[in-house]
Amino acid sequence: MAKTKHIKYERVQHLPNVFFPEGNTLVDFPWQTGDTRGIILELGCGKGEHALALAALYPNCLVVGVDIKSHRLCSGGDEAMARDLDNLYFLRTHAAALAAWVAPGSVREIWITFPDPHPKQREIKHRLSAPDFLAMYATLLRPGGVVHLKTDSDSFYGYTLGVVTDWGGAIKTRTRDLYRAGALPAGAVGVCSAFEQKARAGNRTIKYLKFTLN
Repeated sequence: MAKTKHIKYERVQHLPNVFFPEGNTLVDFPWQTGDTRGIILELGCGKGEHALALAALYPNCLVVGVDIKSHRLCSGGDEAMARDLDNLYFLRTHAAALAAWVAPGSVREIWITFPDPHPKQREIKHRLSAPDFLAMYATLLRPGGVVHLKTDSDSFYGYTLGVVTDWGGAIKTRTRDLYRAGALPAGAVGVCSAFEQKARAGNRTIKYLKFTLN
């Protein structure tokens, strides 16, 4: 495993669809060229299962998968090239730094897929639905843009419901059991990451939220 990671750490540096923002500015990235198609972001994308599916579903959008683990991004970048998905890019950065690399008002959807729930009280500020993150998302989103959340964590799901409402956002869709729900947006079902497969194998139900912030 360590040897494989080492190979991926080296390879990812040379993939044309994976970007490392250090020392760059907004104009250095292909999603910052005045393109009017709108951006779909996946935060904590891992190997990019959802980003890959969304790029195939929405060829007229630019999809950007965001993660801090470069060896995971290597898997997504390789697969995107194998599928000729030229509307899909990957960005190695912390989610908290997105505002430095994504222009305000350019994002149509944000997907938060199985984030770390940071269960301890002292970790609340690191939750990807904490108020500071919601404020950043509201700036990045186009008017009426949406945020999607998939999680197997009851506590994170409940926390997000409360904080979105308190922040002033609007819950559009909610379910505590994704696979027993009715019609849901493309990407909510039909895409199952390795992490989600593990959660379902452990009999953990998958929760889903869709909400707006502006």
